[in-house]
Amino acid sequence: MPVGDRVVIMRDDVLCEFPGGYEGAPVLERLGQVLDPELDESILDLGFVRRVTLQSGHAEVALQLPTSWCAVNFAYLMAEEVRQALLTLESIGRVTVRLGNHCAAAEIEAAVNAGRPFAEAFPGEGGGSLTALRLTFLRKGFFIRQERLLRELRQAGCSPTGICALRIGEVSMRDGTIVIERPDGARLGSGSGAVLQFYLARRAELGLDCNPAAPLIVRLDGMPFSPEQLQAHYESARTMRVALEANGAFCRALIARATGDAAERPAP
Repeated sequence: MPVGDRVVIMRDDVLCEFPGGYEGAPVLERLGQVLDPELDESILDLGFVRRVTLQSGHAEVALQLPTSWCAVNFAYLMAEEVRQALLTLESIGRVTVRLGNHCAAAEIEAAVNAGRPFAEAFPGEGGGSLTALRLTFLRKGFFIRQERLLRELRQAGCSPTGICALRIGEVSMRDGTIVIERPDGARLGSGSGAVLQFYLARRAELGLDCNPAAPLIVRLDGMPFSPEQLQAHYESARTMRVALEANGAFCRALIARATGDAAERPAP
């Protein structure tokens, strides 16, 4: 809907207000790369992004977290990553993040929007820096992504011994599907290639070896599993993944309830 020289539209359930003729897809693409640190899932897919406005190089993003008492450090991480993600666009020189009714919205917004670190905003919080917390969630997400890849490989008929023998260079994505190039020249295709991409991306983030000759499935120290170890690891990671997906479903339900209540509330 045009509003003067501006356009207001809904994209991915997000109310977007952009200058007339502005291609807003890169903005939503960047926002889609920001993850809930605990759930390892896009804040866009989770429904946390409610509104995006861009005017004269200034982007304002309104977030709605599942509850007003979501952990302060989690909320700060997401808000800061939204700001950093959008600042990578040449068309954006300033970013303002809003956290709605979050219990620490004022403190987080003041710090994030001014580019101040978490420790300055919350000097009484243990640890101060969020570096260790980020690493913890990167590692947790690594195992979740690895479990999803293992499921795809198992469903494709790969045995534990075969999985342990796989090298990165033997597995690729073609036409959106995982393709395994076997030493005998045979090809095996199955499952979502996105699962492979996400796993390798997190592996690279953690500084693990991503060379073609490196084992595909490894521990956090980069060492491969034995076939006997792999089954126990898979079962442990599966439990972690099921719990994570349950938390994600709960967050979506809370967001749907919050946004539904807001839509039904009469205008003042």
